[in-house]
Formats: sequence, C-alpha cells, structure tokens
Amino acid sequence: MRPNWTVVPAGLVLAGALLVAPSVALAQDDMEEEPVIHYITTTTFDLPTGDARGVVMEYIDEVWAPGAKMDPNVLSFRVATHNWGANSNQAIMIYEYADFASINATCDACDDWYDSQQPEEDTPEREAWDEREEIFFKAYAGHDDQIYASNMSRAK
Repeated sequence: MRPNWTVVPAGLVLAGALLVAPSVALAQDDMEEEPVIHYITTTTFDLPTGDARGVVMEYIDEVWAPGAKMDPNVLSFRVATHNWGANSNQAIMIYEYADFASINATCDACDDWYDSQQPEEDTPEREAWDEREEIFFKAYAGHDDQIYASNMSRAK
C-alpha cells in the first residue's frame, strides 16, 4: 500500500502550526505594548577652582538640589562631579522625567520656595546670597544641556 502523501504533509503542517501559534501570539502581544519612556536631561558645566568651587557646591546643595527635589515633575535628581580623566572640574546635573512635557512644566511651589529663601533686599545676608549666586551662575553660564529618552524596560 502506498502512503497518502497529501495527508502526511498536511498533518505535519497542522501540528507545526499548533506548536508555533502560542509563541507567535505572545510575541505579537509584547510588540503591541508601548514601552515606558522616561526623559533624562543632563546639564554639564565646569566648576571653578579654589574657594569658588566650594561656593558653587554649597549653592547646589542649599538652593538648586532642594528645588529639584520638591518639583513633582522631577522623578529623580543627581549631581555628579568628575572623578577620573582629563577634566576633573566638570559637574553634571541629571534629572529624570516621566514625559517630555514635564521637562518645561512649571513648579509654583518651587518658585515660592526659592523666593522664600532669598534674604530681604539691602541686608548683609542678601549681599552674601547675591555673591554666592553670582559665583554659581558664572560657572553655570557655559553649561551644556542634553535630553535623552530612556526605555525603562532596559533600566534596573
């Protein structure tokens, strides 16, 4: 008796299709989900040398970082200073946002906090504040900004 070649290949094809179908369906489901994207901004600038470096870092610690930490649009905030390599004066501020619109979103509470921190005009405290701010913004003036998109499925 001769084998029925039309039935055997059709049966193999059907069996193979049933084995592959679940994995194909799952792969398509994964492809349909939008990845979660966060936006990372970096601001890089050179710190001054000598006593001015401490003044800039103090300003970041006492004014800049608290404002960034209270901003509901900012998911995370870090300041890093260069530790190894050619430019040991480099600093970088790193912000993480849930969406692109949050980068330029306003934070009224942050503005109010900053205003409340400034000493009254024509006082020695205000003069010290203004001097410290001037030193910070002199260093910050040459900063470089970058915006990155980060697929959070790759994050730890």
